[in-house]
Amino acid sequence: MLTDIEEKIVERLDAKITEPKRVDIEEAHKSLSVPSIDVIVGGGGFARVAQSYKLQANVFVIVTFQHLRSVRDRRKGVYPLLEAILASLVGQSLGLKIDRLVPKRLDNITEKEEAEDGKVVFQIEFETGFIINELSDEAITDLITVGLGYYLRLEDEAAVVQDTVTLEIEA
Repeated sequence: MLTDIEEKIVERLDAKITEPKRVDIEEAHKSLSVPSIDVIVGGGGFARVAQSYKLQANVFVIVTFQHLRSVRDRRKGVYPLLEAILASLVGQSLGLKIDRLVPKRLDNITEKEEAEDGKVVFQIEFETGFIINELSDEAITDLITVGLGYYLRLEDEAAVVQDTVTLEIEA
């Protein structure tokens, strides 16, 4: 579900906001291509709901904008983009079985080096949640196998692709 949340946010922003050169799932905000929008799920807490648990996930949308004229111009450029992102995501469930996205914080996270390069970086934090469903032992093994065997390989290690794996986990 975490991957689905990130991908659906990227998909929605990519469709709605045509100006940024890059909308992607990425943790670092040191993009060479600006303006850029990065999306990550960055943690969250758990709550017991009946016999299940709910993950209340924090989702971060990071906007990097560059304008070399002045700080004032940078801010004037990035503010409409931030407002568009908020309007596009607030209250959305993105077609997933998640709580609607709720905005929590807006922060200027520009680092000194970025400011010196004429960049401004803002982060919007949203919260959502979803019930963690019980999985069969087979489904758990499949998830671990896919994660470790395909996605978390070292760059110089080739993944051994023998099958097409389709995970069907009910949310």
